[in-house]
Amino acid sequence: MTDKINGTVYERKRIEAGTMGTRRKSNEEQDLHYFAKSTAEGKVSLYIIKPTGEPTAMIVETLEREEFDLRFKDCSTHKCDLKPKSVEEIKKEKAQERVITGEEHLKKKEYNAAVFEFGQAAKEDKENLKAHLGKGQAHIGLGEVDKAKYSFEKLSEIDSLYDMDNKHIFNEYGIELRKSEMYDLAIENYEKAISIDPDDEALYFNIGRAYYSSGSRDKAVKYLDKAISLDSNFSEAKMLRNAIASGARK
Repeated sequence: MTDKINGTVYERKRIEAGTMGTRRKSNEEQDLHYFAKSTAEGKVSLYIIKPTGEPTAMIVETLEREEFDLRFKDCSTHKCDLKPKSVEEIKKEKAQERVITGEEHLKKKEYNAAVFEFGQAAKEDKENLKAHLGKGQAHIGLGEVDKAKYSFEKLSEIDSLYDMDNKHIFNEYGIELRKSEMYDLAIENYEKAISIDPDDEALYFNIGRAYYSSGSRDKAVKYLDKAISLDSNFSEAKMLRNAIASGARK
């Protein structure tokens, strides 16, 4: 049974311009959008849509399903401002806007304002990684270590943090934890990250550095050696390894 159509679609085509004998096709293709809906007869009707993406009652044409499938694609297949957004999508967009504002405050050391914006972002989207990270960083700026730790712990609970695509975020997160002397959390973060990507020498270096800063030099050496084994030219790892061997203080 053929699935019913009920949503925003587009057709990419060259637009004709001019009149009578002067009509010419443009060299540039444009995306023409419509709201498509299956009819009782199994055909598909195309409705004109408003600039907001809402359908009108005006039908442009009604096509056989086969022709529709050949000509049109669902708007989910490309970036489309006309596709109606779900409540969840709207919340995520609002959260991202808050995060951007929060990051601007953070750069200016306007920590109270940053805490507010990141906090609002986290309310809109509980799994926004940058919202929790930014809030923790802002609390650190205010000297509110316990509140920062709470934000970082909330971040650690988000499973998607440790996806490969978010490697730069968990690296930044781990570094922030180490700088804030939250060594246990930093080490836990990097251990999770290593379970996702066991061949990233930077992760072993970072966990080694966290162990070194916490005073666990033997464990630090173990992870630094692993980092060097993965990248024999890892100069920072070698420098720290030599410093530990020579008994230098952290």
